[in-house]
Amino acid sequence: MSRLASAAGGIGATRVTWRAWMVVFILLLLVTLAFIDRMSISLMVDPIKASFGIDDFRMGILQGPAFAVFFLIGSLPMGWIVDRYPARWTIYFGVTAWSLATIACGLAGSFTELLIARCLVGLGEAVLQPASWSLVARLFPPQRLALAISVLSSGAQVGAAASYVMGGVLIAQATAIAADPLPVFGQVESWQVVFLACGVLGVAMAFLIFTAPRERKAGASSDGTGNAGLGRFIRDNRVFLVCHFLGFSLLCAMTYGAAAWLPTLLMRSHGLDVRTVGTLLAAVAVTAGIGGFVFNGWWVDRAFARGRKDAHLRHFALVGAAVAIIGGFGFSLGATAVALVLCFAVIQFLQPFSGVAGAVLQIATPPEYRGRISAAFILLYNSAGIALGPSLVVFLSDRVFASSDLGPAIAASYALLGSTAAALLWAGRRHAAAAAQRGTDPATHQDSP
Repeated sequence: MSRLASAAGGIGATRVTWRAWMVVFILLLLVTLAFIDRMSISLMVDPIKASFGIDDFRMGILQGPAFAVFFLIGSLPMGWIVDRYPARWTIYFGVTAWSLATIACGLAGSFTELLIARCLVGLGEAVLQPASWSLVARLFPPQRLALAISVLSSGAQVGAAASYVMGGVLIAQATAIAADPLPVFGQVESWQVVFLACGVLGVAMAFLIFTAPRERKAGASSDGTGNAGLGRFIRDNRVFLVCHFLGFSLLCAMTYGAAAWLPTLLMRSHGLDVRTVGTLLAAVAVTAGIGGFVFNGWWVDRAFARGRKDAHLRHFALVGAAVAIIGGFGFSLGATAVALVLCFAVIQFLQPFSGVAGAVLQIATPPEYRGRISAAFILLYNSAGIALGPSLVVFLSDRVFASSDLGPAIAASYALLGSTAAALLWAGRRHAAAAAQRGTDPATHQDSP
């Protein structure tokens, strides 16, 4: 193990070096870049439609399923790769692969070519989250890990905002840039400039990951004992894993559902225009969202350091109950648009969970299984968010309330999913404490050399 890892990430260690935080900052940049590559296409819908003569349905496929399906499909094999190979190289090849795929988006000459390139972007990005969690877990002690991974997770909010800012700037300049042939790429259209710029930036930034300390992977044994050990770990921790996976997945579904339909509620029932709604919700995402990630990670680390081994699940069991009450009442009372946005902002501050959820998995899971366990969790909570959250709000609105006013449906979604998540996480907190205790016991959980 490197000097940095032994100093910062050893069992029982509390000191974190500047280099460990530098690695977190670099990973934050890469996470932000991933979201820019993922979301910038939403700003270029009309130019792409005009270039290929496609309709909104096929444009929707490019924005959603083309990326999401391959991101989810790639999660489990990427988790296996993370467990088998050094995180630095895994992240480097992942960033390079999705950046080259983004360049391919910019060079696409047909809808089919652009579709394939978007699928490859999703596949490449699937490696970043489990690899980043695994790498950071080797650099930080358990009592400092929730904050570190929460800072990483805030890159989703930063990237969402940056995609609009950076994409807007590039699009504004793209027509002038595309007027003359570009070096290497030749004559391109304005929307292609955005993809090319993002892809080239990613290829250059991928090298930054090599500032992280070296690590050695033990690798999976050829006789299959690695998989047998993983099976034993899952069996021994099944209650913790079930409560953790399902509880946090329901919180994700709750978040996705409200975020998907709140803009429609504000425009349909309160008469706000789309630009105002976008500005308000972007401000909430950047301020309350990022603040919530940092606060939750810091707060849980403090509790864990004081000896509360169930801090990660306990905290979000209480958050789930609070959000069920706040969202359930706040969205059902027919409040003004301002009140709804403020209510949503409070919830957005309370609910960012992925950093804390990822941290306790790293603490409880032996290093040789972290990639696969993390990937399985990432697959489940994203699938629940995408599939369950928005559709539940629509089901409640159409079949239960039979109303075009989405407020009661969003309120019911908060109440139902938040309370169920709270019950699951509260039920699993003692099992989480036992798993965390084993994970921080030097006799039972030693990091890989």
